[in-house]
Parts: sequence; C-alpha cells; structure tokens
Amino acid sequence: MSTSPQSASSPSADDSVRVAEAVSRLRSAGERVTPARYAVLRVVDAADLADEHLTAEQIGARVAHVEPSVHRATVYRTLTSLVATGVLSHVHLGGSSTVYHLTEPAPSHDPSHGPEDALATREVRAGHDGHRARPAHHAHVQCHVCGRVLDVAPGLFDDVAARLHEDLGFVLDTGHAGLLGTCRDCARGGIAHT
Repeated sequence: MSTSPQSASSPSADDSVRVAEAVSRLRSAGERVTPARYAVLRVVDAADLADEHLTAEQIGARVAHVEPSVHRATVYRTLTSLVATGVLSHVHLGGSSTVYHLTEPAPSHDPSHGPEDALATREVRAGHDGHRARPAHHAHVQCHVCGRVLDVAPGLFDDVAARLHEDLGFVLDTGHAGLLGTCRDCARGGIAHT
C-alpha cells in the first residue's frame, strides 16, 4: 500500500471515495476517527479493490506496515468497533477464518426506477474512483480444497432463502457466512472433498 506512516493518521488526497464515505459515516454517528481507524479503513479498501479477502491477522500485518505505532490489539478492537458501527462487514469462512469488507451506504431508492434497476444497483456497483468495485451486498463461496473465495450475487440464493422462510420461518443472511464447496478448477482436476 502506498500510504506512508505519516499520512495514515489523517485524511489524504489519495483516499478513495469509499474511505471518505466511511469516515463521513463514522463522524455522522459521533464516532472518533483515529489513526488506527484510518489505517484499517485504507487497508480494507485496498484489499477490496484488489479482490482480496483479508483476515484480522492479515489486516493487522498490513496496518503495522503503514502505521507502525498502531498495536495489533488496537487493530482487533478497531475491526470490532467498525463492524458494530456498520462501516465494515465480516464474513465467516471455512476453517474459522473471518474476513472483512468495507460496507457501502444503502443506495437511495429512486421510485422512477423499477425493481430490476434496484437489483442491478445492489448486485454491481461501479467504483466511484474508476476501480472495479465489489458488489455492495454479496455472498461468498469458498473451495474447501484450495481455499479460494469467490464473491457471488446474493440473489443467487433467493430460491433457497424463500424455501427456508416458507418451510421454517427462517430468514437467511447470505452475507454473513460463506458456503463451502468445490471450485471449478478443483472439480475439473478430480480433486473433490468427500
């Protein structure tokens, strides 16, 4: 990450719009924006833009690189508080890993657009600063053979969610835990988990 240790504790012209929006949401909620929070937001944003799924340990290591004064325990507390405020989301993957993403504010609903437009907005949001952005709300699937994590549109699970709700009254949260299976490459290679 190109952020120098000196600039990691305050706003920077290099901050993405996503980081600036997250900081604005924190301030609107009356939360302090500390050097640790800036560093974590920048690290998670860079990972999201690179299509990476970082664990708390990986985020801690990257924060230590850009903001050496931030202790690893502070990173863990910061992750917890940013999830609690809704600025970050976390997803539980296989092997007891938890990965983090920046959340985006829910898009405002424009009544002039039909429901299919709202679905398209939810599934694929263009990056504000020219980068490919991850869907604002997305689900995860993970190959239990090679460990690869793939982002999928949550609408993919609509039929399953409807059936669970109809049969059991259960409301499925597709964004909170990843589903395990075998990816295409491992399946083609004849490597399947039994």
